[in-house]
This record gives sequence, C-alpha cells and structure tokens, in this order.
Amino acid sequence: MTSFPLAAARVPNLLQSRLMLSAITRGGVELARLQTQLATNQAINAPSDDAVKAAAIGVVNDRLERWAQLTRNLQHADSALSEADQALADASDTLIEAKQIASAQLNVTSGAEERAGQAVIVDSLIASLVSIANRRSAAGAIFGGTNISGEPVSALGSGYRFNSVGAGLLTDLGSGAPVPLTLGPGSLGAPEARFTGLSTLEPALHADVRISDLRGARGLGVTLGVVEMSVGGGDPVEVDLRGAGTMAHAGAIITAAIRAYEADSGTSVLDSGGVSISGEALSIDIVAGGPSITFAEVGSGVTARDLGLASEDGTLSFDESNPLGLDLAPRLTWTTPLASIPALALPLGSITLRNAGRAEQIDLSGAESLQDIRSAIESTGLGVRLEIDAANDRLAVVNQVAAARSGAMSIEEVGGGATAGALGIRTLDSRTLVSTFNDGKGVSVIDGSTDPVSGLPAPERDIDFTITLGDGAEIDIDLAPDDLGSVNDLLNAINAQIASALSASGRPVTDLVARLPEAGGGLVFEQDSGISGAVTIAARNGSPAAEQLGLLSGTWDAGSATLAAEDRAKVRPLNAISRLLDLSGALRANDTLGITLAGEGTEGVLDRLAETRAQVGGYAQRVEQEARHIEDRSVFDEAARSQLQDLDFAQAASRFTLLQTQLQAGYQTAAQLGQLTLLNFLS
Repeated sequence: MTSFPLAAARVPNLLQSRLMLSAITRGGVELARLQTQLATNQAINAPSDDAVKAAAIGVVNDRLERWAQLTRNLQHADSALSEADQALADASDTLIEAKQIASAQLNVTSGAEERAGQAVIVDSLIASLVSIANRRSAAGAIFGGTNISGEPVSALGSGYRFNSVGAGLLTDLGSGAPVPLTLGPGSLGAPEARFTGLSTLEPALHADVRISDLRGARGLGVTLGVVEMSVGGGDPVEVDLRGAGTMAHAGAIITAAIRAYEADSGTSVLDSGGVSISGEALSIDIVAGGPSITFAEVGSGVTARDLGLASEDGTLSFDESNPLGLDLAPRLTWTTPLASIPALALPLGSITLRNAGRAEQIDLSGAESLQDIRSAIESTGLGVRLEIDAANDRLAVVNQVAAARSGAMSIEEVGGGATAGALGIRTLDSRTLVSTFNDGKGVSVIDGSTDPVSGLPAPERDIDFTITLGDGAEIDIDLAPDDLGSVNDLLNAINAQIASALSASGRPVTDLVARLPEAGGGLVFEQDSGISGAVTIAARNGSPAAEQLGLLSGTWDAGSATLAAEDRAKVRPLNAISRLLDLSGALRANDTLGITLAGEGTEGVLDRLAETRAQVGGYAQRVEQEARHIEDRSVFDEAARSQLQDLDFAQAASRFTLLQTQLQAGYQTAAQLGQLTLLNFLS
C-alpha cells in the first residue's frame, strides 16, 4: 500500500512537496495499472508486469497459433477429401452403369440396332466421366496431382489425354504424416503406358563427353578431385582434376602434368598418341622403352578409380604394352551425339507415329542428338513423350492418351526402312514380346489336349487355327507355349509348320510366308503371286490364338497378295476412359467378345476406384482424429494461458477501491500539509 510521509521538522517546503508528489504518483500508477487490468480482464498486459509469466504466455500463444493454423488446414483437408470421395463415388456409379449395360447387351436377344443405341448411352457416360475427372475442389483439380490449375483430362484425337502430374498436394497435420488434398492421376486407372525400347544404345566414349555423364569404372559416377601420378616409380606428383568438365579437358590436364615431368626430368614419356580415348577408356601412349605411369588416390579420394586410372587392387599401370585404363561406360543422355552410338547408321530415316486415330510421319534425317529425336516426336502433338531408360541405355516411349484399342499407339517403319527398329522403338518388331500383345494379356494357345474317350494325347485337338490358301489348300497351325516368346519365335514356329505342310504336299515352300510388315499393321501372310484367290484364316478347337494375334480381322490385298493382320502390339494406358471407349466401340461393332472384354476391364477399374475410396476414407478418418487431438491440446493450452494471464477480478476490484480511498486521503493530507507555515511550529 502506498504511504504518505508526515511533515518532518525543519524540512524545506520544496522537499516536502516532492515527497508527497512521489507518493501520489506511485498510487496513481498503481491505480492506472489496475484500471488496465480491469478493462482487459488480464493480469499480464506487458512484459514489465511479470517477465517470467510473460515469457510463458508467449510460448503458449505460439502453440495456440500453431493449433489454429492446423485447425484451418484440417478444415481445408476435410472439405477437399469430402469432395474427392464424392467424385470417386460418382465415377464408380458411372462405371457400374456401364458394366450393367455390357452385361445386358451380352444377352442373345440383343441385336445390332439395340447395341448401337446403347453405345450412344455409353458415349454420354464417357462425357460424364471426363467431367468428373476434371472436377475441382477447394484445393484445385481433384485428380490433377500437383497440377491443380489445369484440366487433368483433355480431348485429343479419338481419345483423351491425361495431364495430371505427381501424387497430389499434401497438407500439414502436425503429426509428421501429411494428407493429400488432391489425388494422383492413377486414381482412375493407369494415366499413361510405357513402351521400353528394344535396342540398347550404348554410346561410345568420346572427347566431348561430360564427366558427369559417365558411370565411371566403379559404376558409381565420377567424383573429381586430386590424384597422385608416379612416373617410373619416382616421387608422386599431384594432378588436380577438380576443374575438368569433359573427357578432353581431363586428358589435357593429365597431358600437362606428364609434359611438366618431362621438362623437369629431361625424360621422354609420351609418344605421338599422347593422352587420348580408345574404346571406353582413357589411353596413355608411352614411348618405346619409356617409364610406366601409375596413379593413386590422395587420402580417401576415389577420382583415380572412378576415371579408370587405378584399379581397386592397385595393380593398374600404364606402359608401352598396356596403354588402356578401365572402361568408363558413358551414359545415354539427351546431348549424346547420334554419331557416337554404334548401333545407329546415319543419317536416320523416317518413322510413322500413330496415336488416337491420327498419324504423323516423322523425318529424322536431320537429327544429330537424342534431343533432336525427342523434339521431333513430341512436337507432333500426339500425346507421346520420349524418355531415356538410363538403367539400360534405351529409349522409352510414353503414351498419355486413353483411346480405344484401334486408336492405341504404334510406331512403324516407313517404306521398309529400319530407323524405328534401330532406335528400338518400333512397337511390332521381331524382338517384341508376345506377352505384351492385347494390352499385356498376351496370346493363349491350346496345348496338351487328350481324347475324351481314350484319354490318349490328341494332337488334332491342339490345332489353334487353319490357314486356307487362295487355291483351297489348308495348313493347320499348332502353337505351343514355347513358341510365344518373341515375335521372331512366333514367326519361326508358324513358318516352320507352313513349310512342312507345303513340302509334304509337294508344293514349294515359297507359296506362303509369314513375316513382319514393311510399314504399319500386324503380322503379314504373303502368298505366291501365281496363286489366285485370297488367303483366309479360321480359328480351330475354340482356340483364342487367331483372334488374339489379330488374324481373324486381317485385311487381304490382292495387289501384293498379302493378308495383313490387325496390329495387337499397340500401346495404350488402361483406365476408366479407355475401357468405356472399348465398350462403345464393341457395341457399335456388335462384337460380343469385345463387349465381354470391355466389361471385364471395367470391373478392374472399379476395383481400383474402391481401393482409392478406401484410402480417401482412411485419410478423412485421420483428419477427424487429428482435429479432436488438436482441440484437446488447444483447450489445455487455453487453460494454462488463463491461469497465467487472466485477472482475479474480485481481488483487483477490492484493491482498486482501496487505492482510490488511499489516493483521496493522500490528496487531502497533501493539501493540509501544504498549508502549514513556520508559525504553526512556533505556536
């Protein structure tokens, strides 16, 4: 409590007034502080009120702000996940309706006209599904992945291109386990399909290869540093390779170090070949009878071993008879010159790219690097992307367009050329695996059949299809599982049976030959031009092989006397849209097998959607649980802050009244003391 001093004897009036003013001021300050506390209902309004409590309140406030932000994140996530769940539910309903149409139209009473009418309904379902795929939530495009601003799906030719990127945007829940706000492109099925090239394009080592593009002698890349070079077993000298950018630069640094040694010692070391590249390694040409050169690491460095200048066991030495280091295995990169790839014959020719009902002939004769090939292919606008399979030094073609089977991607030769095959990107090649046919389902054959009566092997029941020549001669083809490795294996098996059957009937084996097409299309059966009439193929014993090889839907060309099968090695992504496009096409074609396959494919996409919905539901449950936890933490911290900061109103009001009374008394006392004079002391 503030006290007011009584008048002291023989004290100057000025000192007395100052003492009283100080006491009144202290009371006024305390009264003002209480007024602030009562107005704010807070005991601590500034650090000066209580430094320890103010610091603790600051920590609690930071936590409460964090909880508030996380609560906003959770509300945002809950909204986005709810909309994603609804979109998945709508997509599932759309596919279920399509599946019901497929099941109903397999009824024997359904005719071509009715199925064509149902195809129109399926087309509307496709439009609805595209609209669902482009639906947006509070976080952006639901199925856009990290590309939340654009449309995840856009029309391209006879198909639809998926533009989604990444796995989806994430939000912070504060628990170390973020939750996605948007879904990746795989939620509706595969957004793209990859065709990995069939040719290994190992580039040769050359002077302009960047050192960063080398696998190195250890297969771990090249780490540049300082190495030690010893000539003729003499004292080692350091060679700093840290600034080398290309193989030519590294060779120049090593050459300079050797020339410096020659100048200092007066000894000839390098012959006319100098430090160069030979094959896949550095080569040091040492004069006849010259000293050997060895390289070693400095400390824990790895540069000498990475550049193939030293071996792991330390036995590598460059001398007159052994000029080569270890292979450096350059990587295939976009800047790799085509001239450095031994598998390619330059200039390249042209290729044909077909996708989504469109075709482009691409002239690669002017290409000088892989980047030129990529630019030429991707600039066609057919929804195709070219990548490098760095692990195998192969090209990979990625198709981003969902289309019906007829609109799937194929890469073909032009006019009997060999460019697509040399690059390894021809889709129907002798090296193409038969297991990749029919969207990866492969080809099935009948094998090991037995007679139902005797139980003995019945080879005639294993016949998969029969080829009928233009003159009526028939050739039975019995394929075994071992014949279905590559397209080359398949053609060899078919041609061997054709030749055997023709020879057995006394005919020349040239009357019929199966081969790859010179340009587009599937397998080709070429008949001798002297035989009139078309070649036909019929399935036998219920075998699906002829249909799965595209032989039953082949096209006869009388001019060239060839039957060209449908190409079943095409590449396309399998997702909800491509399955509905298949169903629409099969209904219009009155193709019951196609309707069956489309229905089965739709079932697979529905399973995928169910899995995705389950994941979204799990995320929503996590959001709900985290919201409850954060609410509990917020309540606890609010209580702690209240104990530290909130005012005891009753106590403060009582003290405020007391201070007012005390201050009034002080004013009165000061007034009375101020009226005393010397006469009051003398009386």
